Amino acid sequence: MPRRGELRRSEDEPPSLQMVLSGGVGVLAVVVFVTALAFGTEVGDPPSGARLGVVAAAGPAGAAIAVPRCRAERVVKVEVRQVDGPTLWRVVSPKGSIDERYVVGSGDPPFGFVVDVPAPVPLPPGPLTAVVALAGEPFDDVDEVTFDPAEVPASGVRYRGRDVDMATFDAHAAGAADCQEPGRDLGLVTWLFVAAALGVVVTYAMMVVRYLRGRARTR
Repeated sequence: MPRRGELRRSEDEPPSLQMVLSGGVGVLAVVVFVTALAFGTEVGDPPSGARLGVVAAAGPAGAAIAVPRCRAERVVKVEVRQVDGPTLWRVVSPKGSIDERYVVGSGDPPFGFVVDVPAPVPLPPGPLTAVVALAGEPFDDVDEVTFDPAEVPASGVRYRGRDVDMATFDAHAAGAADCQEPGRDLGLVTWLFVAAALGVVVTYAMMVVRYLRGRARTR
């Protein structure tokens, strides 16, 4: 059985370099995890059209633009033009709208919108480009999508060149919108993780200090 003096000497021995390095990796992993949990991740430059879908609708083009939005966002403009051509139809809303569906070429837009450019009758065939502008927090956004009204499915959504169901479209569009709101409540569980991470960092700092003191004594 080791004596009390021997136990005290072993506890006073500084940690090895290997322990410091491996501990640093563990601390870094904890800090990264808690930071992601507390502040979330941001969507970086989603591709064009990632927020918009096209669905079948009764209207001049037989299609409507689906615009899932964040709670703090408002749609302020929907425009349809020929690919590399003139604007065929545009509706605008000075105050913005919470509507998430806009019938292409309609002369009766959602409440709060006015027709800025009326659609020709009939609309020309072939691909069209829709441009949607949204205003809101934390920043304004503009997205556009090119589609052919003749290829819009009778059910489901035309999304980024393929047909998907509504649930799939909503999930992808929500991810592209990145609706995390600034100043949100982190919650008790998250704060507990933050406190635990701080404890880990402090403990590691104490280990590094012991290591450095040990090296200084051996010189």
